[in-house]
Amino acid sequence: QVPLYLSNRQTAGALLRLLPEREGIRVADLGAGLGSVLRPLALARPDARLVGVENAPLTWLAGRFLALALPNCELRWGSLWRTPLHEFDVVYAFLSPVPMPALWEKVAAEMAPGSLFVSNSFPVPGVAPTLVVDVGDGRGTQLYCYRR
Repeated sequence: QVPLYLSNRQTAGALLRLLPEREGIRVADLGAGLGSVLRPLALARPDARLVGVENAPLTWLAGRFLALALPNCELRWGSLWRTPLHEFDVVYAFLSPVPMPALWEKVAAEMAPGSLFVSNSFPVPGVAPTLVVDVGDGRGTQLYCYRR
């Protein structure tokens, strides 16, 4: 029920700079689409484990195909609402303003202290971000970062 928003390479680069430098981090992309963020991250960080969740079957299938050669990148077909977030160090979402309050409740309930939630373009209403990153692309994309 959310339009397909595609993240660009500049956004993937900005997100890469936000990732912890320690080896073996786990990153989730909720509403991963075609994996336009996950694939560049998987190439840049072969030590990381990247998981995308997509509920549109054809989009998921195309994204899964595009990520076949990346052993550290997995695209799951399913609902972000049924995806446990406790296993991830960083969770990224480019959705819409509508689900942000409910998604924040899920993030606050499930993500571990010290983890990072990043929302592309849509801040969590009523919650001050820890950091706002200007991606520097033609769209004026901003990443709203919330440290748990």
